[in-house]
Amino acid sequence: MNLRIPAAALLVTSSWVMAQTLEGVTGIDTQSNLNQQFLARRHLDSSSTQTKSALEPRVVVFAGDRVIPHVVDGGSWQTSFFFVNLENHPTTFQVLFFDDLGNDLFLPVAGFGLVRQMSVTLNTAGSTEFETSGTASNLKQGWALVSQTTNDTVGGMAVFKQHVFGRPDQEAVVPIVSQFDSHFVLMFDNTAFITGIAISNPTLDFVDIPVTIRNQSGAVIDTRTISLGPYGHTAFSLPDTWFSTAGRRGAIEFLTSGFGVAALGLRFNGSAFTSFNVLENINWR
Repeated sequence: MNLRIPAAALLVTSSWVMAQTLEGVTGIDTQSNLNQQFLARRHLDSSSTQTKSALEPRVVVFAGDRVIPHVVDGGSWQTSFFFVNLENHPTTFQVLFFDDLGNDLFLPVAGFGLVRQMSVTLNTAGSTEFETSGTASNLKQGWALVSQTTNDTVGGMAVFKQHVFGRPDQEAVVPIVSQFDSHFVLMFDNTAFITGIAISNPTLDFVDIPVTIRNQSGAVIDTRTISLGPYGHTAFSLPDTWFSTAGRRGAIEFLTSGFGVAALGLRFNGSAFTSFNVLENINWR
């Protein structure tokens, strides 16, 4: 289903004349939430052509939208973004950055300065990439929404990298998520490794996520709850936050209501790290 582009979107995304041109939206008033206003106008626009039931649950993600569940910059970290147009015609989309609290996240994108939104126009089969500078001393983290007003298929990924002087750079891939999980499992190994998780809430509502932690025998060893506000995000090391997982292996069940969340597993071995997907289609309950 195609959605009409609201006038407000044209005001914040600037010109899309040249193929493979990136346009950053510079933030001046850091107390405003331009990205939330942009998405709110999309909801108002879509509500004129859809019934209320078709809009439930109230979600940020429209048809064609994607989520990048973890983005970092600063404190030796940076993130690169890669996109390719998989359609037989040109396409345009926006990449909106949000912080842990769901506010606009201002990132220093190389060649564009401090931005909270990027606009991308790609020719048929065109591709592009951009990256944050990673020069800030303090770490910023959050997530990104690849926002579209069409059903065009855009492929891609993000890669976050750590640069420490005197040793090789380390990288891990963050897949762009198009399906969001309400019931999923994260396997963990905190023996010789450290497991982490990143979760973003791509909805307009507060989300509570009941968590059940099991050992390798399937026995429940702990229960927790993760709470995320609208557009919220969290990322943490499991043994630091949930001590019951320290020195153990097992699986953690996440069960949320409504639209679900975007999640990514992280695995660290000293300075080396990688990412991995959570597991879906769980029939434990």
